[in-house]
Amino acid sequence: MLLRCVWILVLSALLLALLGVSCARQPYHPPDMAPRPAAREAEKDVESAASEEELEAIPEPVSSETQPADEEEEISSYIEQEEPAGVEETEIESGYRVQIFASSSLERAEEVASEARAVFTERVYVEYSVPLYKVRVGDFLYKEEALQFRQRAIEAGYEGAWVAEAIIEPE
Repeated sequence: MLLRCVWILVLSALLLALLGVSCARQPYHPPDMAPRPAAREAEKDVESAASEEELEAIPEPVSSETQPADEEEEISSYIEQEEPAGVEETEIESGYRVQIFASSSLERAEEVASEARAVFTERVYVEYSVPLYKVRVGDFLYKEEALQFRQRAIEAGYEGAWVAEAIIEPE
């Protein structure tokens, strides 16, 4: 009886070992990406899109130093042309504006901007920056100027006025 139990245990252990080995995953080896010999042979048979005679007929590139004089004159005359009459060049600089109001409503922002135009002589802008329409006043190059104007805005009733960095259009 003891011999029979030992025999069953040994067979069970062997079966479990075989089962474990058969279920083990084989490591994945990707297929070789190198071209097959047949593909390499086929590449040798492919002809160039241009014949050797055509390739030899292609002229050498011309360096920029050897441009014809007429072409240089044409280019320089084009570059030196002035802007057409009536076209103004707007200077854009980094500076400051004073923000006096912000709202998600364009209509409300336009109302406040209209009121501000009646109060101030400086330019008034309505700028959109997700998700708000911002009413900003002035084009100040220096922060000190913007801070002085901010005080004027507060005295005019815009208590939440603050100085904001902006791209400005100086006069």
